[in-house]
Amino acid sequence: MSATERVRKSLNETIKSTEEFIENTKRSLQKELSKTTPKVEHALDRSVDEAGQALSNVLTAIGKKTSHEQLELLNGYRAFLQGQVAFVEKRIKAIRNQ
Repeated sequence: MSATERVRKSLNETIKSTEEFIENTKRSLQKELSKTTPKVEHALDRSVDEAGQALSNVLTAIGKKTSHEQLELLNGYRAFLQGQVAFVEKRIKAIRNQ
């Protein structure tokens, strides 16, 4: 298997994994939010759906780049996601400490 094929396979696995993560997160959030405000739940559902579609579009576009460009873009995307996770963790900690 060539390097390009390995990167493409890895990218496809990343896309699938990310899509599964988004769906699992969406279901989990829907369950929790159904216990609270329906308006918030609806807005979050829409936002998560839009984010999932945007992610799918981005990852598809990345798959069309050269291996070097894919690595750069995916590393940048990983850094972005790590920042998002850090924000969520910080928020969870703040809520728990209230």
